[in-house]
Amino acid sequence: MNNIDIDSFVRILTNGLKIYLKNEKVEIVESDFQILENKLISEFSLPYIDQTQTPTQFLSEFVKNKYGVEKYITPQNLGSDAHEQIMLWGLNKARKFND
Repeated sequence: MNNIDIDSFVRILTNGLKIYLKNEKVEIVESDFQILENKLISEFSLPYIDQTQTPTQFLSEFVKNKYGVEKYITPQNLGSDAHEQIMLWGLNKARKFND
């Protein structure tokens, strides 16, 4: 992924997570999401082989640690744009491992 793709990817993920949490009646703090965006950019800027978590694992851990929500976030929870981006991320990661 290049920097523009990563920024867009992260924005789509965090927007989807915000909507999901609001629908779950979780009161969010905007500054938490800036920190989350920075951490996501750091993680997904790494080569695929060095990325330690999937996007949904990363988001689930964030939600658990920041808001005490023990639900596993799925791509479907984040909306169609995020779902599509996560699937593309997975395909790209798989392709890199096959190269």
